[in-house]
Order: sequence, then structure tokens, then C-alpha cells
Amino acid sequence: MMTLQGKEGLNSVDWRAMAELIAASGLGQRDISLLEQAFRHSTFCWFGFHNGQLVAVARAISDLTWCSYLADVAVDPRYQGQGYGRQLMQTICDVLLPYGKIFIYSVPDKTGFYQRHGFELLTTGMVCLNDEGLVKMREQGYIR
Repeated sequence: MMTLQGKEGLNSVDWRAMAELIAASGLGQRDISLLEQAFRHSTFCWFGFHNGQLVAVARAISDLTWCSYLADVAVDPRYQGQGYGRQLMQTICDVLLPYGKIFIYSVPDKTGFYQRHGFELLTTGMVCLNDEGLVKMREQGYIR
């Protein structure tokens, strides 16, 4: 079992450790200052600790009425398969579902994980971004 903190944990986060956790979990390298900015500007944040070590994170933006967008869900690969992801997702769903739909776009090989937590694949999901971003998303398997 891990200890979960919410947004109140922002000021005690080791952002370098978080960037390493995000990268190790397959979400790619992140600029530390931009990672901190994204978490600080999010409506909700979750930080999971095991024996004082950051092992799981997630964040969400929400209108607190109809929908939320869940992002940067990451569990340290050394702690995957031990129930930490399940604990994190249960907490996230408990918090966000009262506000309506939860949207996420997943790393291609993790869609099954989210489906086990009640998420359904969308047939009409779309994205709009610059040419460089589109090329990168195609290369990573997010866009067909």
C-alpha cells in the first residue's frame, strides 16, 4: 500500500525525481520546469509514496461540472504489478467521476490497463496540433 497525497503535496515534490519517474514509466523525457508548471496549473494532482519514495503520480484538469482530462499517470516500473496503479486509479475515479466524464489518451501499450478501470475506447477522439507534434505522435503510435 502506498500513501497518496493530493495537490497539497506540490511544495514537497522533488521535480527531478518526478521527471525521472515519468520518463521511466514510458511517458518520455520532460523539461523539469514545464513539468512543474503543468502540475501546478492542474486542478487535481496525486503523488504516491512508498517508504517516502515517490512511486506514482497523476494530474487532471477539470471544469468540475461535466468532464476532466487525466494526464501523466505514471507508476515507477519497479512498483508496477503490485497494486499501486490500481490504488491510484481507484482514488482518481473516486475523485473525478462525480464531475462527469474522464478523458485520457494513453500510451498505446497501456490501453488495457485503463480499460480494466472502466475506461472505454472512443471512436471519435481527435487532436489538433502543429506539424512537428503530429509527426511525433504518429511516430509514437498515437495517430494512425
